[in-house]
Amino acid sequence: MAITKTNGSLSELAYNTLKDKLLTLESGAYLSARQFANEIEMSYTPVREAFLRLQSEGTLKQVPNVGFFVASMDINEILQLYQVRECIEPFVLQQVITRVTPSHIILMRKYVEEQKQALDTKDITKYMKLDINLHEVLLNIYGNPYFISMYHSAREKYMYCSNRIALSFSSDAMEEHVNLIDAIESGNTELSLQMLNEHFENAKKRIMEGFIKVAG
Repeated sequence: MAITKTNGSLSELAYNTLKDKLLTLESGAYLSARQFANEIEMSYTPVREAFLRLQSEGTLKQVPNVGFFVASMDINEILQLYQVRECIEPFVLQQVITRVTPSHIILMRKYVEEQKQALDTKDITKYMKLDINLHEVLLNIYGNPYFISMYHSAREKYMYCSNRIALSFSSDAMEEHVNLIDAIESGNTELSLQMLNEHFENAKKRIMEGFIKVAG
């Protein structure tokens, strides 16, 4: 039992470490499980398990007798993932807006300020993780683990299009976040939903522009 527990812990560590590495890679990049195991000084078995787990999640693609590659994702797939958010987040917002406390508002504003700093230093990984944390505040208030799981799955999938997503980073997004938080703090449900939906539409436009720039 002790060995199984250790292997499980190592596999989870390898999984999380590999996810962080993927954020620095482009779509289609080749990855060697053995090389990665050497890189993080871990045995091959838990690393292999991490690779297979990310393959099952659609983040990695395995080519027989060749190896693993970062899965490519086109703009249509990105927009489909946004539809998941557009179904979940407005519903949750309406359910929890009366339960948002000053501490929640402070936390969301903190994430925005940290995002601004990440934007200034062009730290893609930090920026996107903070964006996930910001939008997740309301999901955590609602407390539905299935919504949180779907949200994380959708967000993590398009985090790996970093070369394109990076081009969508904008101070406009920060202003949209501030406007959304202000509306939530005021308790105005209609205005909050309007700000959230406008943020979604603007974010999709920025991402599409990023894809066009990369393709050009």
